[in-house]
Amino acid sequence: MSVRFRAAFAGLLIAVLLPVTALGAGPAPAPLFDGRSTLVAASAAVPAAFRPLPACRYQDIKTRFGKYRHWRKTLLDTNLRVGSGYKPRDLVSVSRAGIGGSGEVRTVVIDDLRAMAAAARRAGKGIAVRSAYRSYSQQISVFNGWVAQSGYQQALRYSARPGHSEHQLGTAIDFRSSASATAPWNYSDWGQTPSGRWMQRNAWRYGWVMSYPSGKQGQVCYGYEPWHWRYVGRQTAREVRDSGLTLRKFLWRRSESR
Repeated sequence: MSVRFRAAFAGLLIAVLLPVTALGAGPAPAPLFDGRSTLVAASAAVPAAFRPLPACRYQDIKTRFGKYRHWRKTLLDTNLRVGSGYKPRDLVSVSRAGIGGSGEVRTVVIDDLRAMAAAARRAGKGIAVRSAYRSYSQQISVFNGWVAQSGYQQALRYSARPGHSEHQLGTAIDFRSSASATAPWNYSDWGQTPSGRWMQRNAWRYGWVMSYPSGKQGQVCYGYEPWHWRYVGRQTAREVRDSGLTLRKFLWRRSESR
């Protein structure tokens, strides 16, 4: 067999075997929402890193990581949801964290919530809980209340439809400056209060990320909410901060790369 013939035969063999190897590598990728209509099949040839963040549409697509154990990476937005029966089994009172206000959060939140509340007090920038865990049915009431007050379109801008709220995860809190302070959304910008500024500088150290920062509505799907923070753990919060990404974009990229 000549050198030229051997080279040609080897090239042909590689061309034939490569598709076979790829087919045997595992199951086909899960459907991917493209932000335009419904679901489209994700191409195995397109690297996950290049899949764009879906547009903020009002869909009802079950989120990919919707188990209780996925609390660090469950992505909820105007497209993605958990079911009406989603309720963490380990909810406890926020009072266990020595913080003012009322409500429940998952047990995993308590230690870092306690540490953050204590640090804020030492800095003279106290924080308290305005709203914590909300069930699916509670979110129905909350959303309908905003519809009655501001109209449907405005409600969509600042309130999640049932199943789409991070509060249902048991790891999100709306904060205020003290247990007796007015609701944070009644301020022109709660983020510019002493407590709000302290949290923007320090909350990530205790595992908290602001879900809906200023000027990012087109990316995070909701208007600016400096009082709404989600607990993702100290390591993930640091990674989000270092990445410079919003939490929604960070979680999307992470979910698509695994």
